[in-house]
Amino acid sequence: MLRILACLIAMMLCALPARAFDRDLWESYPTMNYVTGLAESNEAIYVATTGGIRRYDRFAQRWLAPLTRLDGLPDNQVQTLVFDPDMRELWFNTPAGSGRWLEGLQTIMSGGIPPGQGVLPRKLSYMPPLVPPFGYYVEPNRIIGPRSDYAVTGSLIDSWRTLWIGTWGLGVGQANLTDQQLHFDTFGPLVENVTAMAFDGPDLWMGGADTYREPARGMTRYNRQTRTWTYFEPVNIIGLENAQVVTILADSTTVWFGTAAGLTRYDKRSKRWVSYRDTARWGRINALTQDGPVLWMGSDRGLALLDTRKDSLDRVSGSEQAVIRAMAGGPEFIWAGTESGLYRCVRGTRKWRPVSDAQKLCKRPIRALTVSDSTLWATTEYPSALLRHRVGTDVWQEFTLPDLSATSYAGIAVAPGQVWVSTDNGAFMLDVPRNIWTRYHAADGLISGKVQAVLADTDDIWFGTAQGLSRFRRSRAFPK
Repeated sequence: MLRILACLIAMMLCALPARAFDRDLWESYPTMNYVTGLAESNEAIYVATTGGIRRYDRFAQRWLAPLTRLDGLPDNQVQTLVFDPDMRELWFNTPAGSGRWLEGLQTIMSGGIPPGQGVLPRKLSYMPPLVPPFGYYVEPNRIIGPRSDYAVTGSLIDSWRTLWIGTWGLGVGQANLTDQQLHFDTFGPLVENVTAMAFDGPDLWMGGADTYREPARGMTRYNRQTRTWTYFEPVNIIGLENAQVVTILADSTTVWFGTAAGLTRYDKRSKRWVSYRDTARWGRINALTQDGPVLWMGSDRGLALLDTRKDSLDRVSGSEQAVIRAMAGGPEFIWAGTESGLYRCVRGTRKWRPVSDAQKLCKRPIRALTVSDSTLWATTEYPSALLRHRVGTDVWQEFTLPDLSATSYAGIAVAPGQVWVSTDNGAFMLDVPRNIWTRYHAADGLISGKVQAVLADTDDIWFGTAQGLSRFRRSRAFPK
């Protein structure tokens, strides 16, 4: 009797919906351009990727919100898909377990064994005649691009005579066999390991670093209004030479990138890229800020500046031994955070002086800086804390945060009444009036607990993580 009861309990547990996060507050943008499988139902085309499951509404002819861990997937890396038309269930398997998407109920159930039969994609041994984008050629087993090839991981012709092609790195191809026009749909950052971000009007620029799976491929521009993704890869673009991005700064005409091998710029008017090879000898560019036409650069080997009017580079004499980790521009001063403390320079000059305070807080290693409403915020190490300084006064305030001590990337974003800090151990929000910290991790809705960049706009907080981009709807979580 007990054995039967145990079996019934186990069956009930398997039938429970998988944990889903609050989709009203969180949204995930993993890299979903590596396709592992395809499946077809009467209502949708499903695409398994290394970042979750994409869904295409066949009747509305548009992409729906993808399925990720936020919806209850055990893992975003989906290995296989099988659709059961009798039960209207999409079965999937991931490294962390299996489950099924109940199409009628729009929910995920965990566990279970996939059916032996289902609607499987018809493997094509040939490719029908297609008209691909300019510079691309289609073969049964690969897509030949202008400078790169992409493996074909699956293909099917659905019941509406639409061809679907899964690729490894180019997203999913779609072509109506009536007109034979092929286009590729992409989703998510080009580099899943997002290490830097910057706003540029409606656009959000992202850059990343190598992962254990692949090297950094390039930069990403995401338009928050049209929800479209644009990629920029060194293999395809003259003038773009390094994709290992550490920091990004956007102004009215240019987007600047500090990379592991120097400075790179993107001219928004001419849409041209330029890499400053002379800056490679300075090592990694860790921080950027502007003082009128002067671009300040902080690197592993000191401070430098670029006069954008003359396009001339210069070094700050005596700074060669300084390791600059962060920079920020305020109304009166340009600030620099180094391994030996905080420095500042009066705007319009080139003379840097160490910042002193009675508590010697500014002598600690500085990892991140930002200025908001004449208030300087900084993260320090040894001991680890967030500092607040009201510029023009001697007032300093310390908010202890031990999780900063082992962080490889740190960032600060300021929102009304809040300060957000990114760390390798999640994101932290300081409720400034109440002096209370709240931690957000993968268990709360972040796509990854390793948060390497953070930005705040009017309503949302954006997080660049080791596994993609996350969005937190702050205005909904903290209504006025």
